[in-house]
Amino acid sequence: MPNTPPSDTASSLADDAAGGDRRRSRWRAFVPGLAIFLVALLARWHGIAGKPYWMDEVVTLQRAALSWPALIGDSLHFHHLPSYFALIAGIEPFGTHEAWIRLPSALFGAGAAAAVFGIARAIGGLEAGLLAGALMALSPTQVQYGQEARSYAMVICCIAIALRGLVGLALDPRAASRPWRDPGAARGPWITYFGATLAGLNVLSVALFWVAAASIGAIGIARARQADARGFLRNWGMVHAGLALLMAPWFTAMMVAAHGRVGNAVDWVPPISWGHVWSAIASVYLLRVGSLVTFHLFAAPVPGVAIGVAVLAVLGLIWLQRRRPARAVLAAGALGLPLAIGLISLVASLWMPRYLLWGAAPFFVVAGLGIGMVPQRLRRPALALLLVLIGVNLLPYYSSETKPRWDLAAATLRQAGIGPGDMVLTEDPWGVGMTNVYLARTGQALRPEQWTVDPDRAQARLVAGGRVWALYGRVGQGAMTSTLDQFLARIAELGRPASWIAEGRDVVLLRFDHPPPPEIACADGQSTVGGDTADCAPR
Repeated sequence: MPNTPPSDTASSLADDAAGGDRRRSRWRAFVPGLAIFLVALLARWHGIAGKPYWMDEVVTLQRAALSWPALIGDSLHFHHLPSYFALIAGIEPFGTHEAWIRLPSALFGAGAAAAVFGIARAIGGLEAGLLAGALMALSPTQVQYGQEARSYAMVICCIAIALRGLVGLALDPRAASRPWRDPGAARGPWITYFGATLAGLNVLSVALFWVAAASIGAIGIARARQADARGFLRNWGMVHAGLALLMAPWFTAMMVAAHGRVGNAVDWVPPISWGHVWSAIASVYLLRVGSLVTFHLFAAPVPGVAIGVAVLAVLGLIWLQRRRPARAVLAAGALGLPLAIGLISLVASLWMPRYLLWGAAPFFVVAGLGIGMVPQRLRRPALALLLVLIGVNLLPYYSSETKPRWDLAAATLRQAGIGPGDMVLTEDPWGVGMTNVYLARTGQALRPEQWTVDPDRAQARLVAGGRVWALYGRVGQGAMTSTLDQFLARIAELGRPASWIAEGRDVVLLRFDHPPPPEIACADGQSTVGGDTADCAPR
C-alpha cells in the first residue's frame, strides 16, 4: 500500500475536525430553538380543550364542513382568505374535539415563538434569543390565540418568519442590494421574506399592515452606509410586484364576493376609547391576561410585569442604536401597527387585540435584546429570573374565564331535559347555536321548534304548561344588542323565574314555570326568587 504523505494526513485530520466543529455549532444553534418551540407548544397544548368554543370558532367549524366551492365563496364573502379554513376542512372529518381542531393553531404559535428566538439570536446572541423566544412562547395572549380555532396564530407565524427574512436583509445591506444572480446576493433572506409574506397575505388581509410596516423599515435598510439604495429598492420593487401580481386575483375575488362592501367587515368593532387602548396594549404587548371577547383585564399575577416588559423594550431600542437598519425594521413592525390602527380607528374603529397580534413578534424581539444592556456578570442570573417570572405570569391564564361558558349552559339544559312542551327563549340566536355545539354531542341539540326569540311565543308555551328557559349571554366580540336589564324587562311577562343560574361571567340562564313559584327570601335577606334558596340571585 502506498504511504499517505504526512501533509495530506494532517490536512485530512484538520478537515475532519473542522467538519465536526461545524456539526457541533449547528447542533448548538438548533437545540435552543427547538427548546423554545417545545416550551411554546407545551404551553398551548396544556388546557387546549379547557376553554369552550365561542362564536368565531363555531363559524370555523361550520365553514370547514362546507363543500370546497362553498367554503371558498363563504370565506371571501366574509372578507377572509380560505387557506386556514381549507386546512381545518382537511382535519375536521377526523373529529371536532377542541384539542384536535385547535392543534394547528398551537403548532403555528410554537413556530412563531421559534422564529422570534431566531431573529433575536441573529441580532443579539443566545441570551437575547432565549428571552425574546420565552416572551413569545409564554405571552398569555399568544397562548390564548394558540388555543383558538381561528387563523390568527397562522398569520402571526407567517409574519414572524417574514420578519426573520427582513432582518436578515437588514443585517447585511450590501448583500441585500446586489442583483439576485450575483454570488454574494442575499437570496435566502429575500426568498424567506417573499415566501412568508405571500403565505401571510393568503391567510388574513391584516397582513397588508405587515407589508406597509416592512416597507417603512426597508427605508432604513436602503439608507444604510453599506447599502446600494438603488439596487436594494430595485429588488424591493420586484418582490412586491410579484406579491401584488399573485394576490390581485384573491383580493379581486373578495371584492366581488363581498359586493364591494369590504369596509363592513369591521363595522362590529366597538368605538375606540382610552380603556380599550390600554387593554389591548397590556394584553398583546405587556403580558397581561385578558378576556378574548371583551376588553376586560384580569388581575396581574406578577406585580409590575407590564412595567418590566416595557423597560426591556426601551433598553432594547437603546441597544439597537448601533444597528440602525435592524432597529428601523423592528421599530416599524412594533410601533407602526398600533399607530396605524389607532389612527384609522379615529375614523372607523379597528382597535381590537386580534388585529395587533403580529406586532408582538418584533416587539418581543426588541424586549429580548434589552438583556444586552445588563452587565455581563449579571446577565445570566437576570435572564434566569426573567424566565421564571414570565412562566409564573402565564399560570393564571389557564384558570381565567377568557371565553363565555356556553358549555356550562348546555350542561344545565342537558341535565334539565328539554321536553317536547318546553322552550328556550334567547336574546341572540347565536346563543342557541353555541349551546347546540355541546348539546349535539349527546344527540340533544335544540330543534327549531324548541327555541325562539319571541317572548309572546314563549309566554304561550308557558301558559300551555311547558317550561321556558331564558338564555342570555355574550357570543362574540361586538357590542351586545341589549343589556341584561333590558332583556329582563322584555321578558317580564313571563313572571318570576323559578331559578336563576349564572353560567360564568358572561352567560345567564333563567327557568320559568307555570304557575310561577311563590316568592321566598334568600339567605342574605337581600333578594327573592321562587323555588330553592340556592337559586337566589341579585335583583
